[in-house]
Parts: sequence; C-alpha cells; structure tokens
Amino acid sequence: MGGCIGSSASRGSKEPESAPTCGATASSPDLLDPGLASGSDAGVDDLGWVSSGAGSLVTPAHALLIEREAVRCSRPQLPLRVQILLEGGWKDCSDDETRQICQYLRRGDMQFTMHARGQNYSINFLEPDGATQMNVSTGKKRQLRILDRGEDGPPPEEVFRARSHSGHTLGASGRSGTLSEEVAQQLQYGPQSRRGGATDHPFKVLEGNLHAKECFRKFEQNEVKLCGEWAVFYHSYSFAALIYEVQAAVGSVLFRFRSQYAPLPRILVKDFAEIPDAPILADRFQKEFATNKRDHHPSFRRVAVSVMCSLSSTGPEACTAMVFIAGYSCKDLSFRSVLENLLESCYVPKPKVKELAENIIKLSEKHGLDVSQFGGKACQSGKAGHLLQIFVRRPLVDSLVYAAKPYGPIDESRMPISKWMNSNESFQVGQARVVAHPKFFMRADSVRMYVASADPTFHSNRKEFQQELVGLLSVILGERELRQKAAAGIYGGSLPSWWSAEDQTKHERY
Repeated sequence: MGGCIGSSASRGSKEPESAPTCGATASSPDLLDPGLASGSDAGVDDLGWVSSGAGSLVTPAHALLIEREAVRCSRPQLPLRVQILLEGGWKDCSDDETRQICQYLRRGDMQFTMHARGQNYSINFLEPDGATQMNVSTGKKRQLRILDRGEDGPPPEEVFRARSHSGHTLGASGRSGTLSEEVAQQLQYGPQSRRGGATDHPFKVLEGNLHAKECFRKFEQNEVKLCGEWAVFYHSYSFAALIYEVQAAVGSVLFRFRSQYAPLPRILVKDFAEIPDAPILADRFQKEFATNKRDHHPSFRRVAVSVMCSLSSTGPEACTAMVFIAGYSCKDLSFRSVLENLLESCYVPKPKVKELAENIIKLSEKHGLDVSQFGGKACQSGKAGHLLQIFVRRPLVDSLVYAAKPYGPIDESRMPISKWMNSNESFQVGQARVVAHPKFFMRADSVRMYVASADPTFHSNRKEFQQELVGLLSVILGERELRQKAAAGIYGGSLPSWWSAEDQTKHERY
C-alpha cells in the first residue's frame, strides 16, 4: 500500500487493542450486580429481580432513540431490556434499572455509576469488549447488553425513519444527551464496513483461523458502537510493531497515553512542524513526492500511514482480511537503527540506548512479538501481521486524512474524503493516507484506536507486554528533570497545559 514507518534518524512509526488507544468518560451516580443486595451475604447472587429472555442486540445510541419513541408514544411497557450475564446465562434486569440506564444514555453518559438494591455499580458502555457493570465495593464485573423487546417496540431503523419523516430534530450532540441529525443519519447507515451492500466474500480467507475471525468480530463491534461520530480506517503492518509499541509506552510514561488499548504510530510531535495536516501533505505530494519516491519518501513516512477504509476491503492493491496474517512492511531500512534512534529522540541517555534496545527485544521475544528484523527471534506462529483500527472523529477527517490511490497519489473522485466517509456507499474499494499527528492520536476526543495481532500468543500477551515495557522505560526516564526534557523534546519544546513532570502513567486518559 505504500508508506510504512518513519525514517531511521528521527522516528519510528494503532490501534487497540485497542485503542482506543482511547475513550472519554463521563461520571455520575451506579448499577446492578445481582450479588450483594441489601440483606444478602457477600458474594451470593440474589436473582429474585432478574428473568431469562432473548432479543435483538441494540447499541446504546439505538437504545436512546427507542426509549425516546416509547416515551413519545406513551407506551406503558419499556421497549428495551437490559440484560446481565450470570453463571446461568443472560438474565433481564428489572424495569427500574432499565429506566435508570436509559435516563443516563439520554443524557449522553456512556460511563456512569448507579445505585440499586443498596449497592453502587459502575456501568461502562465504552469497554472495547462490550458493556460491563462492576460492583464498586467488591470489584466484581459482569457483562451487560441491551436488547430490543421485539414486537413491543419498533426496530431502531424505524425510529430513525419516523424521526426523519416527521422532521423532528434529534438534538445537538451526543455529549449533551441528544443526537444531531448528522449522527442519527450515520447510525442509521450503520457500521462503515457493512455499508453499500458490502459483501462478506473477503472474509473467506479467515476460514479455519478462529483467532483471526474473533479479532475481526471485535473490530465490527467497535464499528457498531462508534459509527455515529467516528469514521474508521485500517492500517496493516508487521515488523514496525515494536517501534509502534515503544512509542506507545513512551506516550504512557510521558503523556498519559492509554497504551494498553493500542500502539502509537507516531510520537515525535516536532516531526509534524512542516506537514501538520492532510491538506499540506497532499499539496507536498503533488509538488514534490509524486516524482520522488511517492509515499515512500522519508518526509511522507515520517508523518503518515497507509490505510484501507473497510474491514471487508478488496482493493486496490490490498485486502484487509488477506494482509492481516503477514501484515505490510517496508524492508528498505535498518529496524534496529530505527529503534535506537527513536530511543535517543525520546531522550534516553545515549550510554543506555543499546542496552535498553537489547532488553526491549528480549522482552518482545518473551511475549511472542516478532522481532526478527531487529536481530531477535521471529514469532513461533510465523504470523507477524497486525491490524490497527483507527477511529477519527468526523469533523477532523479532512484535516487528518486524504483519499489516495496506491503509493499515495490523491484520488480526486473521493475528495473531500469526509463527504465520502459520511455516505452510505460501499467502502470496499479505496485507500487513504492518514496524518498520524500525536497531538490528535494521543487525545481520546479526537482519535481512538484498537489493535489485533495475527499471532495469538502476542495478541493475548500484549497488555502484559506493555506493562513491562512501560516499566523498563519508567526506570530509564525515572528522573523528573529527564522526563521534562524528554517530553519537551518530543513535543517540540511547547508542552501541553495539563502536563506535569511526575510519572504520567497513573494519569492515563482514554
């Protein structure tokens, strides 16, 4: 697809595991572990207020609209059910708890606290693996889901159509508890990779690979949750993984980046001084890069990544499902040099760079990450590919992304790309280039990322790997003055207002 990681001297080069890497939170009062109800023994589930049942899954945004429609039509019975996963399977929550959840969703709260039956429960609809509720006192966590009650309420699509045909405005923004017409339209269109009558044919290459199929299923779930306000892109890579992971760990230590969800494609803010956004990158491509290495030009690589626009993409040149196993990679550079130069750029003391690089490679081998291009071992499965899912908030799409042909030329037929991304067309054919500016990629309100690795071992070990990697860097960057110097150097001299010289890992934001 073109452009991979950065040039050797000043950089290396999503998502998330998820990235997000990121997710904004909202707080308020808490919910519903059926255990620990008042008067019950600790750890014993009181199941008197739940019942079994099944129905069609509903996203929180769809739930909001269905519940509003029920209120508008004065329906006595809630058209939704909230269910909790117990040892015996999914069980309905009571109408009272369901109403409370709908009230929070109506306000736009996706993470909140509720009080039920004498206990406080933390509810989180932003979890990468699905909604959860946690008993605040015990820390016990269970999965939640929202179901359409079926014939008792209209399907989410009908609610959207009714609103649209009546001219009823859905509000301004999900953050204020209402949905704008634009967001409602995107939710009606549905997940990006399913739009325009997209075919499942590309997924046939995943048959027999249960791990890969599960990774793609979770990516699809993320699209369902976020399609209202976010456009999504898919970046395939392989040997650059260690560079991305190190940058994520540095971001965690210095800038509150939630590295457990996803790696970070770029971290050196100063590299974006000349090319801070997609319009300037496109202009530079036409004037300079088109006749000089195209998207393999070091200045292009330094700031941008190549992406497809659908999980079920068929081209041009790349099929997301097909390239997942091996991943894309450039081999016209020394990866070991890129790693060492990155550590120097992050102000790791020069005498410690080679030893730290060696320790990082050994840590990677321990957790199953392929570091064969760094002088280490290949992963045992031979599946070195990774896929970064990058969500960009829709108002930022034109600033950070341009529609591209293979190797980077602008695809004028899909520009401005925001118009295309906001449509109900198929996204199975079409590449793009994303300016991976750290000032946006480290902000949860701008970009969210999740990652999947084709190698099952590293995929399952990644969070632990990041914790240990952050630990390695925290020791090296442990001194207050050194952290401040490193952060200022990476950020180009001007630090964000929220930054402080203390270790930032405990302040990570998502």
